[in-house]
Amino acid sequence: MFQTPKLLTNILLGIITLVMIVSCSQWNQEQLTTSDSQSQFKVASIFSGSIEDGSWSQANYEGLKLIEKQYNAEITYTENVPETDSEALIRRYAQQGYDLIIGHSGGYIKAMEKVAKDFPEIKFALVTSYSGNNKNLGAVAFRSGEVGYLAGVLAAIKTKTNKVGYMVGYDYPVYQEEAELFRRGATATKPNIEVHTQFLQTWTDAEKGNKVALDWLEKGVDIMAINADEAGIPALKLASEKPEVYGIGWTKDQYNLVQGKILTSVLQNVPELVLKIATLVQQGRWEGKQYKYGLREQIYDFAPFRGTLTAEEEAKFNQIKQQIVTGKIDITPSGLTTDYNR
Repeated sequence: MFQTPKLLTNILLGIITLVMIVSCSQWNQEQLTTSDSQSQFKVASIFSGSIEDGSWSQANYEGLKLIEKQYNAEITYTENVPETDSEALIRRYAQQGYDLIIGHSGGYIKAMEKVAKDFPEIKFALVTSYSGNNKNLGAVAFRSGEVGYLAGVLAAIKTKTNKVGYMVGYDYPVYQEEAELFRRGATATKPNIEVHTQFLQTWTDAEKGNKVALDWLEKGVDIMAINADEAGIPALKLASEKPEVYGIGWTKDQYNLVQGKILTSVLQNVPELVLKIATLVQQGRWEGKQYKYGLREQIYDFAPFRGTLTAEEEAKFNQIKQQIVTGKIDITPSGLTTDYNR
C-alpha cells in the first residue's frame, strides 16, 4: 500500500506523455494542412476585353478555366483592363502571392517587365509574341504566318473580283507578319490580285470595323478576312450579308454569323495554348522565353468549309496547308521583328 503514491505518479506521467504525443501529432497535422494550403497553385489573369466577347478574351478565359480544372488551381481574373491600369493590377496580384500571372495582350508587356523584375520568385506570362526576360517572364504565341498565308490563299481561290482584304485590330509586328503572309499567300495563288490591309487600332470599336468594310465593299472587295474581335464581328456580318461577298472568321468558328457566307474561320486553340503555360510552370520548365505553336501541334486549324468551296478548291487548299506543315512552303516573314501580339 505504500507503493500507491508511486503508482499514481506513474499513471499521471503516462497521461501527461499521452497528451504530449497527441498534441504533437495534432500540431504536425496542422502544419501539414497549412503547408498543403500554401502549396496550392494560384493563377491570376488580366484580359484586354470581355470574357464574353465571343473571341480573344473569352477564349483566353476558357484557358484559365482549363488551368483550374487540370491543376486544381485557385484562379482569379480581371477583364477589360486597359494598358494604363495594367501595372497596378499585376503588382497587386503579385503582392497577394499568386504563383503565376498571365497577361492576355501584347499591350501589357512593359507593365509585366516592371513587375516581374520586382518579384523574381513569381512566374509571369504573356499570350503574345515576345522574347521574354530569360528569367521569370515569358510568352506563348501562335506561328501566325502559317494561317496568314493560308487565309490569303483561300481568299485568292474564292474571289471573283480579284480584290480581297485582311482587317485586324492592331499593327503589332505579329499582325504585320500575318498581313504580309496573307498578301504573300494571295499573290502566290493569283499574281495580279489586289490585296487591301487595314489595322483598326482597336479590338472593340465596331464602328471603325464597319467603316472599313463599307469602304472595301465600294471598292469591290468580295473576300474579307477579319481578325478584330468585337470590332470585327459586326463588319464580318455586314460584309457577308452582301451578295457574292464572303468572310473568313478568326479565333472561333464564326459560321453562324451568316450561315453559308463564312468560308471558314481560323481556329486558334487559345485555351490549350494558355494551358501550356501552366503545364510548363508546373513541370519546372518555364524559362522566361518565347514558346510558339501552330498547325503541327494542332494549336491552329481551320473550321469546316461546309460546302462553301468546290471539291477542287478544297483539295487545293488542303494541299497547300500540308506543304506548310511539312515546311515545303517558306512562311518566314521578311524584315519583321515580332515583339507584340494581341
